Amino acid sequence: MLPFFFRHYDRFVDKYIVYDNGSTDDSLKMLKDHGNVEIVHFDVEGDSFVDEERRLGDTMWQDSDADWVIVTDIDELAYHPDMLGYLQRCRQKGVTAIQAIGYEMVSDDFPPQEHPLTDSVTLGVRSLGHDRLLIFNPRKIAETNYAPGRHEAHPKGTVIWPEYPEVLLLHFKQLGPDYPVIRSAELRKGLKSGDIEKQWGHQYAWSARKIRNTWRELRDARVPVPGLGSLRHLSPDQFGEEERVVRQAGLVDEPWYLKKYRDIDEANVDPLLHFCVFGWREGRQPNFYFDAQWYCTSYPQFSTNGRNPLFDYITRGEREDACPSIHFNTSWYRSQHELSPTDSPLRHYLLHKASGKVSPNPEFQVSGYCRKHPEIRRAKEDPFEAYCAARS
Repeated sequence: MLPFFFRHYDRFVDKYIVYDNGSTDDSLKMLKDHGNVEIVHFDVEGDSFVDEERRLGDTMWQDSDADWVIVTDIDELAYHPDMLGYLQRCRQKGVTAIQAIGYEMVSDDFPPQEHPLTDSVTLGVRSLGHDRLLIFNPRKIAETNYAPGRHEAHPKGTVIWPEYPEVLLLHFKQLGPDYPVIRSAELRKGLKSGDIEKQWGHQYAWSARKIRNTWRELRDARVPVPGLGSLRHLSPDQFGEEERVVRQAGLVDEPWYLKKYRDIDEANVDPLLHFCVFGWREGRQPNFYFDAQWYCTSYPQFSTNGRNPLFDYITRGEREDACPSIHFNTSWYRSQHELSPTDSPLRHYLLHKASGKVSPNPEFQVSGYCRKHPEIRRAKEDPFEAYCAARS
């Protein structure tokens, strides 16, 4: 991976500091031959390689006087079509920390080394595990506080994020069915007793068959990655547009989502991101009132195959008074509450659903139902949802 790594990062990185844990292949020679690399050897003193890696992520940069630091692995590429220009604009705006949009990149075979990876591998699967603090100003950030695996971070200091993310973090491991098997076997050797006990890096211990099956599943689920290949025309502000629009619209009822889908609650996953990346594909609802299958069947003119139906509803359907399901009458609700054409009737309802003063459709008499069932108001539940549950 090193030739790919340097070909990509040499365009905007001034200096590399590589932490090596005893490589036995040609990696050290390649690093030394590059001429702009400082090699730091480290040993795992405790019982966990993953925790040692986390500790290094929190400390290796703290004496840096660089404008920006990128903390990443060799098989991860930070991508922006104009990285230097983007970082300069971030500095001018006072941004100090940049979170990436993660993708697991997938190819049929290991790509030829004469081409940049971002040219030869352009399909991938959205990876929430790679939505991480990737780039930051070491003069402004005092602590990164990475979690194991660096999947989360809780930075301290002068922490200012961009208005929206523009940088992709592309993870290149699923490069054909054999490479992830080989790579997992190498990584498995580094796991310590503490890693095994806490199941950190447990995927490295999978059988070759399971690793190949995972690659096949990812291959079948892969899509063009924004900014690459057939989507190269997209501007960086569109890379995370769907998730950003859905978040701003306020139509993912996060408490409801976690209550309905206990597996997501137990996994401690951001419910909104889960719905945007996985949930809609799995047939999950973002709230009680949005039925994606019904919506797409009822309004094919406002739906795009292969795209999050809630995004289509927000950007197209609701503006034309399309209904999200049989339970919610958009045009009636808009008229009933004198909402403007730019207001979201469904968002208004979700914000006031427990008040006992709003109904999602003209057939449901909310005030009468609440008089008969005062416990619904006391519990701050949605009267109409409770009514539907009682009928089912």
